[in-house]
Amino acid sequence: MDSASEGIDDEDVEIIENVTRCPGCNSRQSHEVLREKQVGEDGMDYLIRCGGCGNIHTSQFRTPKPTTVALTLSDGAESEKTELEVDADEVFTIGDEFEFGEALWRITRLETGGDEKLRSAGARDVQMIWATRCDLSRIKMTFTEGEHSTSATIEVAPDRMFQCGSMYTHEGERWRIRALHSGLGRTLYGKMQASKIRRIFLHKPMSEEDLEEREVRERGKWKGQDFPGREEHQRRINKP
Repeated sequence: MDSASEGIDDEDVEIIENVTRCPGCNSRQSHEVLREKQVGEDGMDYLIRCGGCGNIHTSQFRTPKPTTVALTLSDGAESEKTELEVDADEVFTIGDEFEFGEALWRITRLETGGDEKLRSAGARDVQMIWATRCDLSRIKMTFTEGEHSTSATIEVAPDRMFQCGSMYTHEGERWRIRALHSGLGRTLYGKMQASKIRRIFLHKPMSEEDLEEREVRERGKWKGQDFPGREEHQRRINKP
């Protein structure tokens, strides 16, 4: 049996005790407990009278036995299989969130052994629960400078956005995001939410000296000063 309340302010709240459905009038009513009986270690039988129609009936309460369900937890690119002990009457629904191992997880898939894709399944029926971490996203990063590359993993809020071409500071050094990989493919353009990213590729940005040298080189090519056979061409046009 549960309790119901009405009102907004604490002083105006009316507490209705022992509310449950009455089989006599088929409505949820407050009940008076006439007698209670312990059944086993954690069960109770209540003899109760409906406050609406006066019907006397029995209400049974039994604590569900625990059962174990299999989990596959995905944290970024990493996945781990484990088990979770729950009540046997527990129902799981895609999109539900739960705490496990000091993290928050969201159910993304339920397997029951059949081909049908279910949105909900009971603990007795489900064979595997797939869930992804939703309080933090773990992203692998590859930093490239010249011919040398190093890797690291960061943890960020799932809704944080990363953009190709933007600057990113890691351990006091600035890097430019070159590409974002979602696990399905790599993109060199646009933005992507952290929860969808599996790896970020970053390159060391060019120094001012490098940029100036490249500008001079490209300007020279634009004027026709840097091309194959330039020396022969200069001798030909400068021939007296």
